[in-house]
Amino acid sequence: MKYFKLKKYLPRSFFGRTLLIIILPIIVLEAIVGFAFIQRYFEQVTNQLAKSTVLQMNYVLDRYENTNSDAKEFFLKEMEKKFDIKLTIVPEKSNIDFFQKHPYDFSGITLIKILKNDVPSIEHIDLKSNGVVTIFTSLPNKSYFKFEIERERFTASNPHQLLVLMVLLTIILGFLLLMVLRNQIKPIKTLASVAEAFGKGQSVSYKPTGSIEIRKAGSAFLEMRKRLERQIEQRTQMLSGVSHDLRTPLTRLKLALALKEDDIETKEMLKDILVMQNILDEFLEFSKNQKTEKVKEISLIDLYEFLKNNNKNLKETLIWQLSSKNHERKVHLRPNNLLRALSNLIENAVFYGSQIKISVIEKKTRLLIHIEDDGPGIPPEKVKDAVKPFVRLDNSRNLNKPHGVGLGLSIASDLIKIHGGNLNLKKSQDLGGLKASLTLPL
Repeated sequence: MKYFKLKKYLPRSFFGRTLLIIILPIIVLEAIVGFAFIQRYFEQVTNQLAKSTVLQMNYVLDRYENTNSDAKEFFLKEMEKKFDIKLTIVPEKSNIDFFQKHPYDFSGITLIKILKNDVPSIEHIDLKSNGVVTIFTSLPNKSYFKFEIERERFTASNPHQLLVLMVLLTIILGFLLLMVLRNQIKPIKTLASVAEAFGKGQSVSYKPTGSIEIRKAGSAFLEMRKRLERQIEQRTQMLSGVSHDLRTPLTRLKLALALKEDDIETKEMLKDILVMQNILDEFLEFSKNQKTEKVKEISLIDLYEFLKNNNKNLKETLIWQLSSKNHERKVHLRPNNLLRALSNLIENAVFYGSQIKISVIEKKTRLLIHIEDDGPGIPPEKVKDAVKPFVRLDNSRNLNKPHGVGLGLSIASDLIKIHGGNLNLKKSQDLGGLKASLTLPL
């Protein structure tokens, strides 16, 4: 059994939900009051006024039938003066519908009921005339008695005033609440944008404002940002320092071995030193991950050409595809950092595969870059471990050069996250190998 879920019909934003919480009770309250007003005021007042006027109409009808033919015209004039009603005898009525009224004429519903029940031989009721109610009753000689009576004698004057006042007050209150809510939610949106920027590697100036709770959240965010920046700086300095310090003894060892006799043992030692230098290079690259370039505005076609031109040495191996509705659409990102992440992924695909396809796809709010190859791929159960730092996948593939330390995928993932995007690894349906998908916000 599926249950009705109200949540999916609610506004998604905090502003919309707060506005709904405040405005909805006001609208419900006014609807109840309005309904009670219509039911009680309209019906009771209309009933009292209409009953008295109906008595006058019935009196005129009874007396008219009992009046001699010669005196009927005089009688009608006398009744018009006495009751202030316009009376006319017509050979036929102009409308075939029993009644005519406006859809918003609530009191007219009650009036029609009273006239239908209390006025004999009634044939037609017209409530659409401005300020006048026209009523036709049938006479024995197949003619019609036409009554033209002011509407104020049946219903209260201006019965819509209360409803108009209630709607007007609702609009004014809603507008004031809208202004107040926007002012209260503005600090929350500012804090969210600053936190989002920090997640992309940008340290935006921020001062907590708003209510006490929002100020506390803002102060807590600033303290957290300071601690994270300090930890990142310490990590960067440590990795960079260790890598630089180890380069000096490795260089001396390499020089000493170069001066020795060229034998098998020396060649093996030189090979080990090269591997160690390669590992140090990866350490340095990993340590520089947080030192990002500034965000630049670049068109989609220029970005595509930039990425393509910086991989010219693999021109025969790579297949490039661009799917975009607007090539001149501007994107905000760090081109060199994106190229660095893409180069790592391409390098890995080239090492393990012989055919590589790169697709750049523009969506409404996202930019997708897919790198696919026909290599062995990564088992699904090891995908999560593949992007962790210093993790090497045995009997499979990884993003590192031979004898690496497992930093290639981690570096690429970090650079994509700095842009506010994600790196997803799965099997390529077209080529059968690995499909690395970069998702970037636009």
